Amino acid sequence: MDEATQLRLDIKSMLSQYNHYFTRAPHTRYWLVVVDNHFEDCYSFFIYMQRFKAKLIKSYEIACFKRDKGQYEHFLSSLKQHSNLNIEYRNTRHLIHPDSDFLEDLIHGHNRL
Repeated sequence: MDEATQLRLDIKSMLSQYNHYFTRAPHTRYWLVVVDNHFEDCYSFFIYMQRFKAKLIKSYEIACFKRDKGQYEHFLSSLKQHSNLNIEYRNTRHLIHPDSDFLEDLIHGHNRL
């Protein structure tokens, strides 16, 4: 199978996964997340969902492929044509440590020296 055919099949699979998880459930917020993952040398596309007034956020991977800029642009443009959801972009090179480490937690009994 040539590369162009494989790319079309992969995009078709991603859009099928998107349609499967984007159910348009009432009182639910949906958005897309694109991750440039340097640890696994790949790009990943996710669909996220959260019901209103709920803290739980669910995410489902709809595509993952090796880091190839041309392939990435094809996947992203196909997804933008197919969907009007907001897209967040994340890059694993710029990870943020959210809080300082706890050195002592007397409630849970954790000590780190």
